[in-house]
Amino acid sequence: MVDPKILKNLLVDYLTEAIAEVKKISLTNGGREILGDIINRPEDVEIGIDRVGEEILAKLVKKYKIKIHAFSEPDGRDIKTSENPEVYGSIDPFDGSVLYLRGFEHNWYTALSFFDEKLTPICGGVADILNEKLYISALGENYILDTKTGNIKEMIPSKRKSLSEPLVIASYVMSSQYSIKFLDIFSDLLKKLHSKALLYPQGGSFIYSYLASGLIDAYIMFDEPRSEIDPGFLIAKNTGCEVITIDIDGKYKDYEFIPGRQHDKVDLLIATSTPQLRDEIIKYYIKKYGEKYSF
Repeated sequence: MVDPKILKNLLVDYLTEAIAEVKKISLTNGGREILGDIINRPEDVEIGIDRVGEEILAKLVKKYKIKIHAFSEPDGRDIKTSENPEVYGSIDPFDGSVLYLRGFEHNWYTALSFFDEKLTPICGGVADILNEKLYISALGENYILDTKTGNIKEMIPSKRKSLSEPLVIASYVMSSQYSIKFLDIFSDLLKKLHSKALLYPQGGSFIYSYLASGLIDAYIMFDEPRSEIDPGFLIAKNTGCEVITIDIDGKYKDYEFIPGRQHDKVDLLIATSTPQLRDEIIKYYIKKYGEKYSF
């Protein structure tokens, strides 16, 4: 078994180097060449900037001599140093490709998580590239490191428990691939939210750092790709948040990392800061689904 301290060091090195390299490339407007499509993702493309993180991770696992199989979003871009890995990894090399391609300086992130041979989470992190902050969950600690100032702050999720509170609910609604299903079921819920509640229209692997640190209270997604969950969800889980999948009967189970399934999608993913909020959203979903689709 790989020493968790070594994996934490590798994780921090990766996130730090990724921030520096992406910012360097962005200054020259590089990395915008389209390299191909993403499997099962008609709304997304692979661009040059996506490969920066993969190249950094490939270099670091060799430096640290880690026997690993790390799964990435684009097909054929796995990082594998052994047929008998001691560690599994999941990387989102650049979360925000579509925004970057269109010239938006907003929501640039990278995420990386490690799991042992039994698929138990070891450590994970998210880098906020534009603000140069690291969200780290490792060795029993969950914290935010501001790399510019050196300040460290503990990640603490929101304590909100009810849909009647001024929540921040996130869902990726910038593409019709996802917004249509979400709004079909949850539009009535949005209408009834507290007057000071917010719908945050973004999502992806980075969103779990927002959940873990109390910026959002819930994340709701239909057809969420596993490649957008695996690299970041353990950060939320390790701070006590709920990350579940749910079927049409309202039965739910904890989300689990499954090696090699990054191109699959989850029918409905719900992540919340508290179990009470999880239960209220499930209750609403079951009622609304029954009203719209029962015969």
